[in-house]
Amino acid sequence: MKRLTTLLLTTILALPAAANAADDLIIVLDASNSMWAKINDTHKIVFARDALSQLLTAQPDTASIGLISYGNRHKRDCQDINTLAKPGDSTPSALLKQAREIMPHGGSPISGALRQAAAQGNTILLISDGTESCDNDPCATTQELKSKNPDLRIHVMGFNDAADSPLRCIAERSGGSFTLATDKTAISNGLSKLTQSTEPRTPTPSTAADSTISNDPGTLELSIGGSNDPENLPANFLIYDAAGQHLVTFTSKTTVSRPLQPGTYRIDALWGEIKKTQTLEVTARKTVTHRFDLGALGVLTFNAVDTQQKPVDANFSLYNDTNGYYASALLKNQVTEKLPVGTYKLKATINEQVQQAELTITADKETRHTFTFQPQP
Repeated sequence: MKRLTTLLLTTILALPAAANAADDLIIVLDASNSMWAKINDTHKIVFARDALSQLLTAQPDTASIGLISYGNRHKRDCQDINTLAKPGDSTPSALLKQAREIMPHGGSPISGALRQAAAQGNTILLISDGTESCDNDPCATTQELKSKNPDLRIHVMGFNDAADSPLRCIAERSGGSFTLATDKTAISNGLSKLTQSTEPRTPTPSTAADSTISNDPGTLELSIGGSNDPENLPANFLIYDAAGQHLVTFTSKTTVSRPLQPGTYRIDALWGEIKKTQTLEVTARKTVTHRFDLGALGVLTFNAVDTQQKPVDANFSLYNDTNGYYASALLKNQVTEKLPVGTYKLKATINEQVQQAELTITADKETRHTFTFQPQP
C-alpha cells in the first residue's frame, strides 16, 4: 500500500508493455487464514500487500498483469480460487485497489491456483506462506505444467525458506527464483534479478533534440513534494520516450538523477494514488531539474482505542472526494500521514464493528481523530 506501512522493496520488477502472453505477469496472492500470522510483530498479509503496492505502483499503465487470489472468500473450499483480473483487463492501479481489499479467510489450494495462472501467462509471481491444503502436490503440479510449457517461470515470495519447503520447490522446478518475503535485502536482490527492462534504450534520431549537433547525454533530475513543504517525498518515477515507449522505472525514490540522450521525454510521478505527468526536453551536457508539485499538504493522525483508552489494532480505509478510495492500513492502532488538503472519509473496522468519520485536512496543520471500540468477546 502506499505510505501507510513501511515499504519493503527498493528494487522492483519493471515490466515492458505486453505484446503477447509471453510478456504477461500473473500474480497469485495467498489469502488463506494463516496469512494473519505475525512475523516480527507484522502480519504476513501486510508484508504481501506492501510488496504488491510497490510492484504495481511502479508499472506503466500499459503493463499487462493478471491477479488471482485464493482462500479469500470461503472458510473451507478447495475451489476458492478467484481470478480478479486477467492480463490486459485492468491497469496496475486498478489491480492495486482490488488487492488492498483482499482479506485472508480460508484454505490454500496452491496447485489449483497455479493451474489457473499458467493458463493465462508464462510468468507467475506467487506470494504465499504455506503448504497445500487440498490434497494436491504443488511441486508435482509445477513439474507437470513446466513439461507442457518450457517457457513457464514461477517466481515465489515465501515466508518459509526451509530446504524442503514446497514453495522453494515450486520456484526451483519451474526455473524461477525464491525470495524470503520478510527479508528486505533478499526481496530487493531477488526481484532485481528479474529486472530485465529497466535500462533505457538509446532514443532514435526522431526523439533526439538535435542529434546532428551532439549525442552527449544530458541529465534529468526529478523529485516530488508539497508546495508548502520543502521535504521531497518517496515516489515512483516512470520515464517514457517521445514515442511513448517505457524506458525505466525508479521505485520509492525521494530524488532521481538520470543521464539521458538528448530528446523529449514524458515522466509519470506516482505518489500513492496521485499521478502527475510532465513532458521535459533533455539537451546535451545540461541538467534539467523538475519537482512535481502535490499542492499544499497537511497531516492526519488517526488511532483506535478501547473503552479503557488502551490502543487496539483496526483496519482503516481512507476515501477522498475526488477519486473515492485513497489508501488503507491493516491492523494498526495509530497512523500518521501527510495528505493533500481537502475533505476525507475515514472508516475503521474491528471484526463486525465499523465506524466512520469525515475529516478536513488543512495546510500546515495536524488533524487528529480517535475511534473508540467496544471490547471484543
